[in-house]
Amino acid sequence: MGKDSSNIINQIVDQDVRKAIENLLAGSSEKEITKAADVIVKDFGASSALFSKEADDFAEKLISSFQKNLTLLIQKTWVEEADADLKDQVLYKLAEYCKVISKGKWSNAYAEFLQIISDVVYLMFGAMTKTDDFMEYALRIDPEFGLFWYYIKSLPTEGAEMDNDKSRVVMLLGMYFLANY
Repeated sequence: MGKDSSNIINQIVDQDVRKAIENLLAGSSEKEITKAADVIVKDFGASSALFSKEADDFAEKLISSFQKNLTLLIQKTWVEEADADLKDQVLYKLAEYCKVISKGKWSNAYAEFLQIISDVVYLMFGAMTKTDDFMEYALRIDPEFGLFWYYIKSLPTEGAEMDNDKSRVVMLLGMYFLANY
């Protein structure tokens, strides 16, 4: 990200949220991870803590809502003919991803989660998503979506170093935003 993107990030993304994302990724205890996730999810519009291990019923409902809403978003997104195959692939990957995480295999699905999100955002915005300016664009046109994109781009591209519980929280945060966007 360039200097301009850093400035707009500092203007739009609350410092507490930026710190919470850092703490989430650096955290090793359930308490640290949940505390950081609570700050982030409140900025995503939730009113209370949602990501404790005891919230399995919530996670199950969220997975279902996420899959339905994202499927609808993908289906309704107009794409160039050249991207029609990608659209079909993403719908297939989404269904397979949701099957895996429904079985509790969160860390196994981390890379797939990031790929699905990147592909969906590409289908929505096109090649612009591959530019350095997209973060600034996203933050300016829709600060809520821009915050989400900032969160996604803050995540490590490889999830191998994350255990299953942290992977679960990281993905549920992204899913929560998209299920409620």
